[in-house]
Amino acid sequence: MSPTWEDPVKDRAMAARGPRPMVLLLSALLCLCLVQLAQGASFRQFVNNHVNEPKTAAPNNNAYCNRLMQQRGMTRPRCKLSNTFIHAPINQIRAICTNGGRRFRRNLFDSHMSFSLTVCRLVNRRRGRSCVYTGRSQTRRIRVGCVNQLPVHFERIL
Repeated sequence: MSPTWEDPVKDRAMAARGPRPMVLLLSALLCLCLVQLAQGASFRQFVNNHVNEPKTAAPNNNAYCNRLMQQRGMTRPRCKLSNTFIHAPINQIRAICTNGGRRFRRNLFDSHMSFSLTVCRLVNRRRGRSCVYTGRSQTRRIRVGCVNQLPVHFERIL
């Protein structure tokens, strides 16, 4: 038996070609995972910033806004100018992105139903002072931005 001759140049070329598809596949999977994590984070941020069900008890809407804006981290490093809290179960809010809403444009959807809301608006803008808000309750339809059938952005009250 004679040993078979191997071409080292060809073998190196094959070795260089071999792992590339695997590297591309792993890179694609990593990108997909990162996109899904970012979307999940955006949904969690939306819930933190805009969903309060049941509505937290407070003596009045001003006290409610002052408490919630601080608890939810919207007073640091700067006072957020305004924010809307939705008082509804998350499944009703998520439904806006599917059968509970109508596409307005691109990824924006208008709710079919009206929601109980509290709108918080900043009263003072002085640096070094605590943020002071006024609050107003209303029941209205809303427009949200959706990604993968999840609300990730509160656009406006309709």
